[in-house]
Amino acid sequence: MAFMGEIPQMQSTVKAALASQKAASSMEPVKLIASDGSEIIIDKRAALVSGTIKSMLNGPGEFAEGQSGEIKFPDISPKVLEKTVQYFYYKLKYTNHTGPLPEFKIEPEHALELLMAANFLDT
Repeated sequence: MAFMGEIPQMQSTVKAALASQKAASSMEPVKLIASDGSEIIIDKRAALVSGTIKSMLNGPGEFAEGQSGEIKFPDISPKVLEKTVQYFYYKLKYTNHTGPLPEFKIEPEHALELLMAANFLDT
């Protein structure tokens, strides 16, 4: 579920990250499911920015998420999950970047929820 004001920003962030990683033709999708059942499909490389997701997909255990490529987050709202995905792509794009980094904007009213999600996701 996308929110109208953030669609262009997210699209440009995702597009730039995919282009910079030359991943457009080799995307391995991972489906993230928010608390309301809405889904966001992202590249596995972006999902692996999260230590928690990385453990679920690639860990030594046999997590069902690793088999299905689908991860449910019953405690993360769609808006927070979407902003978190934007951060995954931002981090993927700007890791090892030299020079000043562009600001990653966070609305103050969502800061606490994002902090809790980032803590859980180990990002």
